[in-house]
Amino acid sequence: MAAFNSSQEKKLEFAQKSRYTFRLGYRKLNEDVVFIGDLNTGNDNERPWLTADEFKQKYRRSREALLVIAERIKDDDVFKNKRGPKQMNPTHQLMVLLDYLGTAGSGANNPKQRAYFHVGNGSVNNSRKRARDAVIHSLGKDFYHWPDENERKNISNCYKMEFNLPNCVGVMDGTLFPLAFQPETEDAADYHGRKFQWSLTCLVVSDQKRRIRWYITGYPGSAHDNRMLRRSPLKVRKEEYFTVYQYIIGDTAFDPSENMVPAYKANPNKAEPDDPDERLLNKVISKPRVSSEHVNGMWKGRFPWLRLIPNRVRDKKSLTEVMKYIHCTVILHNFLIEFGDQHIKSWESEEDRLSDIAEPANDPTDDMPGEEHMLYRGVPAGAPKDWRRATVREYLREHHATFELERNARQDDSSDDEGEDLSAVATEFENYFSRLNNN
Repeated sequence: MAAFNSSQEKKLEFAQKSRYTFRLGYRKLNEDVVFIGDLNTGNDNERPWLTADEFKQKYRRSREALLVIAERIKDDDVFKNKRGPKQMNPTHQLMVLLDYLGTAGSGANNPKQRAYFHVGNGSVNNSRKRARDAVIHSLGKDFYHWPDENERKNISNCYKMEFNLPNCVGVMDGTLFPLAFQPETEDAADYHGRKFQWSLTCLVVSDQKRRIRWYITGYPGSAHDNRMLRRSPLKVRKEEYFTVYQYIIGDTAFDPSENMVPAYKANPNKAEPDDPDERLLNKVISKPRVSSEHVNGMWKGRFPWLRLIPNRVRDKKSLTEVMKYIHCTVILHNFLIEFGDQHIKSWESEEDRLSDIAEPANDPTDDMPGEEHMLYRGVPAGAPKDWRRATVREYLREHHATFELERNARQDDSSDDEGEDLSAVATEFENYFSRLNNN
């Protein structure tokens, strides 16, 4: 066989180092057409491709809210390539993410998103991850955090005014995230829960404004809510989350403790406890507990991805990826509440409605009668674990009838708070929209 000359040897060396010996150019369409068409609001002579309602149904938020989010995340480092081809517009990458999170199961998998948005399968997947990470980096600190001492005081004032629950700073509830595929892990059987074939368990603490203030997830579907709470920072490092007299409320799944006031369990074969004071406490905390269940419905309604997670759980890394998407939805849920972007009721799977809690004009602890002082003390040394719940129960027995009379009188002359002033956010959107038009 004849020897290769130097030119042929170089070509052979290049071929051996190359993935392809021959490759056509990339298939390309004008990707901006779909994104710009969806964002277009139309004008006097042209109707938009998507009406405001159609846009909200697809992306699970208004155009205004989407563009404000895009403005907040556009300068994140994940959108800055050190090498390689130029990335898509950050706004367009965010739209890919929101379309993905707005669809349950495999309804927004790579091939379907590629066909709709006219981008490659790899670009679709990378866009979702970049936009997700940018939301976490750029919005996380502002829209997901445990309330500080002053905010907890305001929250407890709201629960006192509306429900007669002194020192309550939130409501805890558990929920499940179904998985579309059986986990490919050694403990796969643990993901088999009582409600779904395969799922993740999540504990959520929400406040009176429907915001998610704390959550923990990643446990398999068979994990009990109370077990998760016992191992959580809320229990292990409770001093970082509560003063000595503050607590959250929950259902009968939780054990009573100094910072947890759960409902009383009914006696066997009965719908309610026998003790009238226990029935009263259950009745009082049932209303804010319903609101917590409603928060979960809003959350999953805004992000149907949570109703059937299509990602495969194979190992710790893949589970972490799923948890990042969940965290992203928490941040966006809270942001949209602050922004005032209304959810659509038909998105929810149940018809439960939240009670809007008005901000009290004055601190309800002012001129507090002496018999209430024990509510503002820490649990005495050696007290039973049910001490906090028993204290709230006794308070309700003495004061709840009077509270209901006063609340009914207040409702005749007051109206619900309309929410926080969002003029700064609206101005931010207007400035961003002006720059888009100028460009």
